[in-house]
Amino acid sequence: MQRQPGDRAVAPGPLALVQSFVNSVNVEFGPDELATTAGFARWLDRNGLAAPPSGVDELDLRDAVTLREALRALLRENNGAPPDPAARRTVEHVARGCPLVVGFDPGDGPPALRPAQSDVRGALGVILARVIGAVTDGSWQRLKACSEHRCEWAFYDRSRNRSSRWCSMAVCGTRAKMHTYRHGAPQRT
Repeated sequence: MQRQPGDRAVAPGPLALVQSFVNSVNVEFGPDELATTAGFARWLDRNGLAAPPSGVDELDLRDAVTLREALRALLRENNGAPPDPAARRTVEHVARGCPLVVGFDPGDGPPALRPAQSDVRGALGVILARVIGAVTDGSWQRLKACSEHRCEWAFYDRSRNRSSRWCSMAVCGTRAKMHTYRHGAPQRT
C-alpha cells in the first residue's frame, strides 16, 4: 500500500483495496500505475487480484481507468461536492460487465458478494463488491477525495465528526488556506 499523506492510516479492512485502486495515480505528480497494461497487471498482483493468464488487454485497462475516475468522483461527493450523475452512470455501466454472485467462504463464514468471473472483470467486480460492502457497513462516507483540486488523493476520514477535507492539513490544507488568503485578501493599491 502506498504511503499516505499526512501519515494517515490506510482505510480499514476491505475498503483499503478501493483506496489503493483510486490512488493508483498520483494526480498531481504521477506516476499512473494504470498507464500501461503491464502496470495494471502489476497493480492487480500487488493487491492480491491475479491478472488472467492471457494478460490484461487495452479494453481491460480502459475500463479500469474509467472506473477509477468514476469512483474518484464519488469520493469527491463524500467530501461535499455535488452529486455527479455521469460518474454514477459510469460505475453502473462498468458494473454490468462485472457480475457478482453470492458465495460462501470455506467454513462457517457469512455469504458475501463474489465475482462471477476470474478475469479482469472479476477483479473490477471485487472492487465494486468492496464499495457495496462499505456502503452497507457505513464506512463508505468516510472514504473521500482530497478537496484540493490538484491532489484528489483518496483518504479515510477518521475524524469524529467526519469533517476532514484534505488528505494532509500540512500540505493540501495549507495550500487551500493560502489560496483563500491570497484571493480573498483586500488588494493593496
